[in-house]
Order: sequence, then C-alpha cells, then structure tokens
Amino acid sequence: MARVVHRVLVAVLAVCIGLSAVARGSEPAPLPTPQDGYFQTITRVVDGVWLIAQPQPFQVQPIGNVVVIEQSDGLVLIDGGGSPGAGRRIVELVRSVSGKPVKAVAITHWHGDHVLGLSAIVQAWPAAEIIATDITDAHLRGRSMKAYPKGAPDATLQAAFDQRLDGADGFVRDSLAKSDLSAREREGFEAAQRLFAQYRKDTRDVVLALPTRTFVDTLKLDDATRPVELRHFGRGNTDGDLVAWLPRQRVMATGDLLVAPIPFGFNAYPADWQRTLRAMQALRPAVWLPGHGAAMRGDAYVSRVIDLIGHTRGAVAPLVKQGVTLDEAKKRVDLSTDRARFVGDDPWLVRWFDRYWTQPFTDAAWREATGEPIEQGEG
Repeated sequence: MARVVHRVLVAVLAVCIGLSAVARGSEPAPLPTPQDGYFQTITRVVDGVWLIAQPQPFQVQPIGNVVVIEQSDGLVLIDGGGSPGAGRRIVELVRSVSGKPVKAVAITHWHGDHVLGLSAIVQAWPAAEIIATDITDAHLRGRSMKAYPKGAPDATLQAAFDQRLDGADGFVRDSLAKSDLSAREREGFEAAQRLFAQYRKDTRDVVLALPTRTFVDTLKLDDATRPVELRHFGRGNTDGDLVAWLPRQRVMATGDLLVAPIPFGFNAYPADWQRTLRAMQALRPAVWLPGHGAAMRGDAYVSRVIDLIGHTRGAVAPLVKQGVTLDEAKKRVDLSTDRARFVGDDPWLVRWFDRYWTQPFTDAAWREATGEPIEQGEG
C-alpha cells in the first residue's frame, strides 16, 4: 500500500509507503525470522493458478498478493509486489512453478505495495505488458506517485524516500518504550522492527514501472483454457480498481477491494464499494483471491465486508445530520461488534483494526454524507 508518509502514521502504513526501524547511524536491526511470515510464498489455487502471499496475512508493512495465471503462450500476473526486493523474490517464485514467460502484469490499483516490484519483473521479462485502468494509469503518472522515480533510479528522490522512512522510525521505537503494551502488542512491534529493516533493504534503487496498456471498463486476455477478463466494476477502495475474473475457473482476484484479516479503509468510496462488491458477488465466484490474505472459498467474508461498510455508513450518517464534526464522529462511532467479527480480542489486531478501518473509514463515510470530495493521492 505507497502514498504519503505522514498525514498520520497509520495512514502511511495502510497505504503502504512503508516504514523502517533503522534510523541512520543506529545499529542495524535484525531481519525477519521465518515466524514473522514476511516473505511471500506461492500456493496452488486451482490447476494453472497460483497465489503469492505473505504467510502471516497481517503485516504492519504489507506486500500485496500476486496471482499467477498460466495461459497457452505465457503467464499473466495480477499485481507486481511492493518493492524491488519483493519483485525479485516474486520472479523466483513464478519460475518455480512454470517455465513460461510472463507476458502481462495487470495492476489492480496504484498503491505502492502492489506496484513497486514491477521494475524487477519487467527486468526479468522485458516483453511483458503492464496493464491498468486508465484511472490507475493517471495516478501512477501523476501526483499520487510523484515521490517515485520513473525509468531509472534517482538519488534525490531515493534520499527523500529514505528520510521519510527515518522519520517514521520513531513511531516504532516510541511504541516499544511504552509500559502499557500487552505481551502480544510488544511482540508485534518487535516483529515490525525486523520487517521494516528488510523493507529498507528491499527498497534500494526503487523505480516505478509504468503501464504500457490501459482500458476503461473491460479488457479480455483470451486463452483456450484460462481466459482472463480484466474489469473495472466501479469505485471502491480506490477510484480505478481493477479485478481479474476467470470465468471458466470461477476465480476472482480482487486487489484491495477485499483484504483479510483487516480491510483497508483509507480514502475509499463507501457506497460505491458496496455496489462494486455486490456486482462481483453476482458472478458467483467459487474462489476469491484478495489483495492481502489467503484464498477464500465462497463469499462469506465478502458479505462480512459489505456489512462492515454498511454498518460504518449507518453509524456516521445520523451524526452528520446532527451537525457533529468529523473529529467528534471519530470518537463516537462504535464498531466494536464488527471489530470482534474480524479480529476477535487479539489486542495487536484490535489496535490496527481501529487505525486501518474505524478511523479512516469514518472519515470517508463522513465526507460521503456531507458531500465533501474524497481525494486519492499524496496531497
């Protein structure tokens, strides 16, 4: 998820510009352990379709899932990973399941944890097309990703990126210094230090590869066995969300329209998101491949997300009618029942449910109810 580093720190994490636990001049932090579940692995979903995902689905510094689809003349990937380092590991994972070349990478949306690995993928397969909706293409070329060099590394932009990571480091250290953390929360922040140290390594020479092909509503990548329909059903998590539908296998790759265990609620379009998910449900997918998290059989989780969006909108709308300010609405909205459905009583996940969903999506629902625009991008 790459955007701003500091509107609030959690906004940075949720939209995935990333953090680092290594301040300049400090001792290097240890790197992730296997138990941290940071490094993605590849799993067969159905014949000819694989999911590349982090084994531990919730990470403070997430890396978006990648779907691998084998067609007769090559492979189609859905999304490209969150850093050059992640991209290189994705190349290795893809090659472990097929000797065919990657012929296309379809980008679900513009957030950095889904696109910053593209440079490594196109270096491995230079002929691969990069496909996006026209809206996402505009974000990647415009202000939303202005902090990232295009075409070749840029020392000035890299230094600015590193400086933002250095500034975010204090959040992790300050959190660990608190005496009221539960054992689970302390464990989470200690793991986060290791993950951010790896992320700093992975983002050396970061370069943003841009789309080479765009579409508005639908683009079909035909194949005798595994045809892929790339679709833009409407706004949701972003204004340009792409999904990939495999009609014969009844597999739906969703990008961040669907994320587990905690949905990402930043700068979203609440009513549109509900409509988009319902339109996707109407195709009756047998398997859902989310932007983060494991493959899902059936749509129970999808319905839960639709309900969560509706409950949040329903909690915010009456407050707007009462003239309540946004800051006050954020204090008064109670989603404890929904939160329990998603994360139970895990104090680490409770912390991030409130920061990744309750606070930012209350903002989105308040803006929707008041008619204020919801803006994508760094600002």
